[in-house]
Amino acid sequence: FQVVACSDKDDKDNRQLLHSYIKMQSNTDSSGASGTYSQTVGLLYVFNLIVGTGALALPKAFQSAGWLLSITLLTFSAFMSYVAATFVIEALSVANAVLSKKRRVEYDDVVVADGPSTFEIAKKVEVSEMASMFLSKVSLVFSYFAIIIYLFGDLAIYSTTVPKSAMNIVCSTINASIVKSSDPCHESWPEILTRMTVYRFFVIIFVVVVCLPMVIAGITKTRHIQIMTTLSRWAAFILMISLATMQLSSQGAAAHPPAYNFHGFGSLFGCAVYAFMCHHSIPSLITPMRSKENVFGKIAVVYGIVGVFYFTLSLTGAFAFEHVQDIYTLNFLHDDNTSFVYSIIDYFLALFPIITLTSSYPIIALTLINNFKVVKDILCPKTGQENESLLEEDNQVEDNDTDDERDTRNARSERTVFDVLVPTLVLALPTFLSLLTDDMLLLASITGSFPGVAVQFAIPCLLVTAARKHARSVLNFPVPRKNNSPFQSPIWIVLISSWAGFSMIMVLLNLVGVKF
Repeated sequence: FQVVACSDKDDKDNRQLLHSYIKMQSNTDSSGASGTYSQTVGLLYVFNLIVGTGALALPKAFQSAGWLLSITLLTFSAFMSYVAATFVIEALSVANAVLSKKRRVEYDDVVVADGPSTFEIAKKVEVSEMASMFLSKVSLVFSYFAIIIYLFGDLAIYSTTVPKSAMNIVCSTINASIVKSSDPCHESWPEILTRMTVYRFFVIIFVVVVCLPMVIAGITKTRHIQIMTTLSRWAAFILMISLATMQLSSQGAAAHPPAYNFHGFGSLFGCAVYAFMCHHSIPSLITPMRSKENVFGKIAVVYGIVGVFYFTLSLTGAFAFEHVQDIYTLNFLHDDNTSFVYSIIDYFLALFPIITLTSSYPIIALTLINNFKVVKDILCPKTGQENESLLEEDNQVEDNDTDDERDTRNARSERTVFDVLVPTLVLALPTFLSLLTDDMLLLASITGSFPGVAVQFAIPCLLVTAARKHARSVLNFPVPRKNNSPFQSPIWIVLISSWAGFSMIMVLLNLVGVKF
């Protein structure tokens, strides 16, 4: 900051006030520095965030849509996703400048000159906070509802992928021939125990027995679970690429996908959006970086590496297996390799989605519940009369009440129908969808194509448009070149909007069965 004293008070008072202001800034910086990391580590976190379990649906989508169409669409979708990511970073820098200006208002006798330094990304401002800063109430509610619907889709995918993986571990082989959900789990089992029945049983077990207690307890992912999830993800993807490559080199291609099949456009686009989703977490990953030099270019390199990674995973899988499963790890289960080592690898790959998604489910559910509460506060804010009535109730509390009795009374008074209904809805609706279908590719396509488009494309465009306007009209200073997205022309926002609209129409036509 460039600080200039401009008061009629004596120099001693100014120096004391200036000293207290700088001390506050240094304390803020030092408190945040403990959680910082190098730029390389931050970029690695971005890579890990992008490469999630959504990639498991890509090989099936590649095989359905054709290899040439898949490469073209995934490349273009990755580029558009990168453009939107740069928009989020630029909006984040403007949000930091806004917070900087608010802090300076508290020190009337010290003027901190506006300049490029105020746009430095030093404080984490979540996407929802930026939406509250820059967007109108209508756009704000739209953003929250888009995130809510996307998180609902996330939970439906989780509560489908885990039980389906468990069902296929228990039931007989799926790679020898095409099986139906109505087929018995095992030939020796009763006919009522079909694959779908066993799958639905695992859905109930997963949601009610495993996840519900964690959601009630408010369990979040710990550092140890995060490390375990990251290591298992890297091991699983490397093993899948290696095994599929070995199978191709030793046995040749088991399938010959066409160059293009536009009927598979919908599932491919939805999976591509879902596979590159990271925008809602960008502030949490970019802010702690100690150096943000050339961050746009280095994130572009990360996107390029992720793209190559996805191409390798999807193309090897699309050609190595005659029938690619919608959860790609299942293709390696119960295969012809019966050695002990291969069996360990196959079961590890089948358990991989169960391990990673079970630890993430309660976090997504709690995030969804909190978003519902925020929307409720936006649409139905408490009036002054309600606040006064609450104060009157508090004043009527008897003096001889113990602390425990008072806490119990407060908890009961604060618990409303909304507080019971929302968690029930958050768990019940995705579970109901999972009980209806075990088609993870369909769920990923719909989640990525509609709410995913809003989260990945629409919200970043709204944020950067409003942030640029705020910087010019309120902050009276343009966004510095260092913090500027490389895509400054309004044409890019029009292009992203057109691409998102065209793709959503194509997905909708595919879903209703229109042939191309």
